[in-house]
Amino acid sequence: MAGLAIGTYAKLLLKSGSGAGYNFQNFHYGENRNYNGASYMFGSFGFSGGTLDLQAGNIDASLVFAVNNLALSIFQQAVEDRWLIEVRTVWLDPDTFVEGSTYGEETYAITGLEHDSSRLSVRLGSPLDAVTQNAPRRVLTQKLVGALPSTGNINLS
Repeated sequence: MAGLAIGTYAKLLLKSGSGAGYNFQNFHYGENRNYNGASYMFGSFGFSGGTLDLQAGNIDASLVFAVNNLALSIFQQAVEDRWLIEVRTVWLDPDTFVEGSTYGEETYAITGLEHDSSRLSVRLGSPLDAVTQNAPRRVLTQKLVGALPSTGNINLS
């Protein structure tokens, strides 16, 4: 059967960039999967993917989970403590769900959440935030952006 399948890995990170201990994948039901040295438990969620404005200043994406007390607790803490999330999307064989290549890797700030009686929507945004009074929300490091200059100035205006 010809076709296409996509799976998503989501790893929650503390504001410092270290792991928060919550890693989810959405394509191997009831299984833990290892990816890049970390274990990911199954979580039934959808990922909207990122969209950005013409100036690339505003990045929006979202995760949607079934609402339950555990998910609410985790993501309320994530919003309050300004956690980050690494999202990796991979191509899958549609018949076997064997992973192929990586489609995309993105890092977001967890910026808010909404929920009703059936679903929890987690808002994701740019990890660099110069609009609110904490500019930038993250420090530019080689891990985030690659090689950095050793001299000169960076202007965020």
